[in-house]
Amino acid sequence: MLGSVSFLDAKPAVPADAAGVEPEAEPVGGGLFRRPVKPLKPAATGELPNRYPIKEDAGGRYLSCLEAPEVRVRLERRQSVSASAARKAPEGTIFVDGAAQGEPFLDLERRVYNLDHHEGCVRPFTLAACEQALVLVCRGLDLRERPWTVIANEPDLDTVMAIWVLVNSMHLKAHESPIRRVVIPLVRLEGLIDVHGLEFRELTGFPEGVLSETFQKLERLREREKALKGANRWHEADPLDYLVEQLRELDGMVYPPDFFEAFPGFEELAKVELTDHKIAIVCRCECGIYELEKDLKRLYGPRLGVIVLQKDERTYTLRQVDPFLPVNLEAAYRKLNVLDPAAESGGAANRWGGSGEIGGSPRQSGTDLKPGDIAEACRLAYRRPPLKERLVAIGFAALAAAGGVGAGWLAISGLLPGLPDDGLRVGAPSFLAGSLAAALVLLLALAHRRRRRLYGLQLPEGRDWLFVAPAVVLGALAGGVWALAPAASAALPGAVVWLVLAAGPLAAELLFRGAVHGILSRVFRVQHSSGRWLVSWPVVISAVLFAAATWGLSAALPVPLGRLWPAQAVLLVPLGALVAGLALGVARERSGSLLASLALHYVGILAVLLLRPPL
Repeated sequence: MLGSVSFLDAKPAVPADAAGVEPEAEPVGGGLFRRPVKPLKPAATGELPNRYPIKEDAGGRYLSCLEAPEVRVRLERRQSVSASAARKAPEGTIFVDGAAQGEPFLDLERRVYNLDHHEGCVRPFTLAACEQALVLVCRGLDLRERPWTVIANEPDLDTVMAIWVLVNSMHLKAHESPIRRVVIPLVRLEGLIDVHGLEFRELTGFPEGVLSETFQKLERLREREKALKGANRWHEADPLDYLVEQLRELDGMVYPPDFFEAFPGFEELAKVELTDHKIAIVCRCECGIYELEKDLKRLYGPRLGVIVLQKDERTYTLRQVDPFLPVNLEAAYRKLNVLDPAAESGGAANRWGGSGEIGGSPRQSGTDLKPGDIAEACRLAYRRPPLKERLVAIGFAALAAAGGVGAGWLAISGLLPGLPDDGLRVGAPSFLAGSLAAALVLLLALAHRRRRRLYGLQLPEGRDWLFVAPAVVLGALAGGVWALAPAASAALPGAVVWLVLAAGPLAAELLFRGAVHGILSRVFRVQHSSGRWLVSWPVVISAVLFAAATWGLSAALPVPLGRLWPAQAVLLVPLGALVAGLALGVARERSGSLLASLALHYVGILAVLLLRPPL
């Protein structure tokens, strides 16, 4: 889950994976905002909120702006990439003021920009980085359309102002924006000074009063830089902390103290990509979802696809903002009902549900899912997993099945040299014990608390799963369940026979309808008890693996198949296992429980013992 900081809870440097322990805060601005007890801002910035939290991800620390959540600013001293490396940078990268060597450029196709006036240009004829940023924003650059990374290597005033312009671009686009009218003189004068020096200030064309007032503001912004450099501490100061202080000082010069009071504070709890251009946001807010929608649209623009609003830890409201997504919220409800352990109680009345545009969590019990789990469920529902991701899941499922069966072979490998000619049937108890242990360990490792429903660890729902019982019996009679025929059981002690009859189906269900089916359910659509009937890909693939394992066991551990010829046995065993596996998989999905498929597996064994003729 992404780190969460917002107007409701604006704090300094907090890692994204912090354990939830937050510094004490005090209310600001009539309760709409909160700030740390020890704020970073100078007193001159008034009651404006701290909009610039420092977070951390796999790439290190970065600065973000609460009103530009798609922008990450990374600032590391002495960081500079070559001109060729800059042009090959990841899509959505903006280099600022020397972070990339070489001339300034705009790669509009890949969205890679270099705002610079150092190398590869005639400096007196080139705008400073802050003015280049302002030109881009005023000409329509939308930093809400995709994720962006701003890279800088020195927090001098030109860089600070360029970053401020980029992360505050939403307030600078309109020609009549009062914020734009305040910012343009500051950027213009700083640009001229940075390029030409103090003696060319009159090139701004500002009236004497405006020029003097603007210059005084810039001098205030330079005070801390001068003090640090004068004390030889400039390179010791943390660049991101310094950047936050400068950005907040600029806020105090530009925004009135009550500017943000109309914005309903919200806390971003999780965010995921639904498609290449759409996102889902899970957040917490004191306002209603329609009020929140208006402001999130302002922050995320056309990228906003789905909003999930947390009312309390167990209650959520879902809202699909974009009606042109490939599916609607009904797909999200299906995936959430598969994943949410709380949806197992109360039947159809206690599920995620609603219309295709707005809905919510189970009404009776609430949800057991965390914000990150809900965001992931939305991603799985809206974003059709690519073929590569599905092939990886199938491969992982096949490895899990092979691992369970292979553990059984390892359990009896020491017995092989001493076993009699009638085969490995004598080693069946050891084989099943190994497979059962492996399946149980694998399932428990995969199905932690919030995923137990995904892997069928719940009580059965409904009763329509009983309709597939005849298909299970049919497949069992053809040799498709793990059971010993009467003649085979004669070679084993009675207690061992009953142990095998009990442990075999349990190992099979834990492995194939539990671990294998659960792995596949994350990337394929499945059915549920109140939905329409279908044979899903997880059912088909787990049944094929089950049939392959059953056929392999029938060959290695020869189980008599009545009076069938060997050729018929070779065909009927995998076919019967496939029919039984399909039926057991459907029962597993319709009930949501391994107990249902296990019960039907035992029914199949009972049918074999009662109806199959002895040799």
